[in-house]
Amino acid sequence: MRTAIRVVIHAIVKKYAYQAKLKDVTAHTLRHSFAKNLVDAATPLDQVATLLGHESLDTTRIYTQPSGRDLERAVQRAAGEIGREDD
Repeated sequence: MRTAIRVVIHAIVKKYAYQAKLKDVTAHTLRHSFAKNLVDAATPLDQVATLLGHESLDTTRIYTQPSGRDLERAVQRAAGEIGREDD
């Protein structure tokens, strides 16, 4: 993405994050969250790659790595603390 467009996008995200009183929100975190949510919803990796504009699935595979929250919920499921419908 061209630098000028990136600057504008970052300014818009920063403005609305500030208005919503959200901390640590950037265009990058929104993009990452979008990709992780697609992967968590079982969207095929090639489709996620296309939506993100990745040429290589290797680039997209980082979103398949479990987060700390993913691992915590897996342990809770294994311990019978939550069911799959609670995810």
